[in-house]
Amino acid sequence: MVGSKYTLLGVLVLLLVCSAQAQKTGCGLTLRGRIAGADSSGLGGIQAAIQVAKTNNGTITDSAGGFLFTNLCPGKLEIIITSLGYRTVDTVVRIKQNAQIGFTLVPAPKQLSNVTVTGEVIHRDQISTAVKTTLTGQALQETRGLSLGESLKGITGVNSLQTGPSISKPIIHGLYSNRILIMNNGIRQEGQNWGNDHAPEIDPFIATKVTVVKGAASIRYGSDAIGGVILLDPKDMSRQPGTTDGEVNLVGMSNGQVGVASAMLEGAAGGKLDGLSWRAQGTVKRAGNAQAATYYMGNTGFMEDDYSGTLQYNKKNFGTELYYSRFDTKIGIASATHIGTLADLYEAFARSEPAVKADFSYDIGRPYQTVNHQLVKASGFINLKDFGKIETTYAFQEDIRKEYDADVSFNDSIARLNLPDLYFKLFTNTADVIWQHPAIKKKIVGSIGVNYITHGNSQQGTGYTELIPNFVDYGGGAFVIEKYEANKWTFEAGVRYDYKWLRAYKVNPTSLAVETPTYNWGNTTVNAGASYRFSQHFSSTFNFGSAWRAPQAIELFANGIHQSAASYERGDSSLQLEKAYNSSLGLKYSDDHFEAELVGYVNYFHDYIYLKPDSVPIVTIQGAFPSFTYTQAPEALFTGFDISLSYNFLNHFTVVSKTSIVRARNLTEHDWLINIPADRFDNSIRYNLRSWGRVNDFFIGISNLAVAKQTRVPPKSDYVPPPAGYILWGVEAGCTVPVHKLPVNISCTVTNLANVSYRDYLNRFRYFLNDLGRNVALRIKVPLDFSKKHT
Repeated sequence: MVGSKYTLLGVLVLLLVCSAQAQKTGCGLTLRGRIAGADSSGLGGIQAAIQVAKTNNGTITDSAGGFLFTNLCPGKLEIIITSLGYRTVDTVVRIKQNAQIGFTLVPAPKQLSNVTVTGEVIHRDQISTAVKTTLTGQALQETRGLSLGESLKGITGVNSLQTGPSISKPIIHGLYSNRILIMNNGIRQEGQNWGNDHAPEIDPFIATKVTVVKGAASIRYGSDAIGGVILLDPKDMSRQPGTTDGEVNLVGMSNGQVGVASAMLEGAAGGKLDGLSWRAQGTVKRAGNAQAATYYMGNTGFMEDDYSGTLQYNKKNFGTELYYSRFDTKIGIASATHIGTLADLYEAFARSEPAVKADFSYDIGRPYQTVNHQLVKASGFINLKDFGKIETTYAFQEDIRKEYDADVSFNDSIARLNLPDLYFKLFTNTADVIWQHPAIKKKIVGSIGVNYITHGNSQQGTGYTELIPNFVDYGGGAFVIEKYEANKWTFEAGVRYDYKWLRAYKVNPTSLAVETPTYNWGNTTVNAGASYRFSQHFSSTFNFGSAWRAPQAIELFANGIHQSAASYERGDSSLQLEKAYNSSLGLKYSDDHFEAELVGYVNYFHDYIYLKPDSVPIVTIQGAFPSFTYTQAPEALFTGFDISLSYNFLNHFTVVSKTSIVRARNLTEHDWLINIPADRFDNSIRYNLRSWGRVNDFFIGISNLAVAKQTRVPPKSDYVPPPAGYILWGVEAGCTVPVHKLPVNISCTVTNLANVSYRDYLNRFRYFLNDLGRNVALRIKVPLDFSKKHT
């Protein structure tokens, strides 16, 4: 009943706000214009994207280069214009009445460099024929307050591997963990990401664009990118002297009574400091016990505090940037997952609800985990005129993870100090140098680069067992990527070589002597792709790539209780190099009313590494736990396809349908692989109204998510059979209203509207708990403008 009241109240409040604002007047101005290109082809109209910054108001020019904005408020507007092959225009216009304006774009230098679209970075030194999807604008705004893994689940082919209600890791085409790289503001995110319960230590609020590259992307980013890459990019730094602006995001959620506040301020200096810009950002999250449909999940609250800062100095031919971020979180681990005896464990497997009922509370007790992650980045570039461009980046990361068992240590001194049972420290250094060479005969562009990375991991074992030993490793790689364009064709190819060295410091349990097993690996990867544009509306892409990754320390040496995952894990020091060969074919059609994309893929593995459930649980002095062992399938095959359809009709309605199918076989054993996403069907219909009085971008919609039961698993391969499939309904509404001449974005979403009880196959805690019940989320984004000339 409480959830129903939240649902009704949230939607009604939002509709009343939008309706009230719609009755007011004063924001009905129009801005009409035309975009031309000042190159040798003449001054004809060109296709370009035009965006009113800090709003969802954007459009594409027509065939003559014309554009039209309606229902604008008087005052200052920041206009951003982007077009392929031309320099980006970022300017401010002021309107007091209906206006008309023209822009002439200057051709960009024909070299491989970053380009800007609506203030956001597009990575030009990656294989662009790879399949990728981008979240930005309103689509990204509707995920604010969620974790990174949860934010991406709306993308076809992307799922999440969960550990309870608050820990989520992305899955791309059935692949996850160390096969997915995350590039955080241009830096390879490095933490204790080997654990299924170790979510990325990233504040999603830092990004204004999130791009998912599906399939092998090892050429540019490193040998581990077998399954894909997730790129989180902040918007470009402000370059208008004397300006200070920003935004505030507020999010409230009914399930867990979650509260989130995030703020960002940025500005640019003028005069003698022209070219200097800065940005500061911070986020605070608090959540109490999450709620399934019929009960609270005890000890599932969390808290998080994040902040970051950027200082940049850019001139025409050179620039430098300093960036710092800090991520702190404390996450409760559901108390129902830690069991005393083997008999109790089997009873917990069989129960539909926890034996001990919980109430709502913000308190976080044992078991829990804390994570502190810090990142420092220094980067720079220099344009060498006729010799291209050189970019350099160095980053240092420190990741500290502590995990606390449900039971306090039997050692009184340890118990009094509340020392963790597992304590990991990881130090990472990365360095990159990339040369973007000038165009060859105006047809071939490309880049050559080298990367270096080193880790130092130490563990203080204050508990009963050591999960992984201390280790150090280092590695490096060199790559070449080239692209050739000819008429309707684009061809791309790349080659890369990587080397990795690893040494562990392992205590022999019998002799107590320190052993130092040492490994080294090296291999070459290749990538080739082509795209062909049949017409203005229809195109296709094909990409083939090889990739490999070395076994991680956890996979080689694990031997102990993994507190946060509520499991016992064992490694295998004889694991071999994992290799993959990925092919993908994409077809895309897009016009003013209809858009369709079909992507098919095949991913063949040699020595696929995975965590396999043992035949029986294990009983330790700390209790009974499900037991797992890292093992290898000599041959494995992943196949699947993604379908995305969008149709606009009657000017205001949009229907979206997304389908994700993946199949994974252990070819050696002629059977299925475990922990593979079930078939997923996501459909929605939305009513959109561009303007309604003073209200802009009003929408209201309904969605349906259907997830099938995962029946393609080896028989008796897990402690609990896969759960039944489920169907979840949702509703959503939102609008942008002017407040003191600033556009305030308000949206409300309701997930699991019918409050269905279900368990997801990819949730590790499905052995013990249901997934989340109904959740109402209210999101408000308020832009800030402290410019002296603001009107």
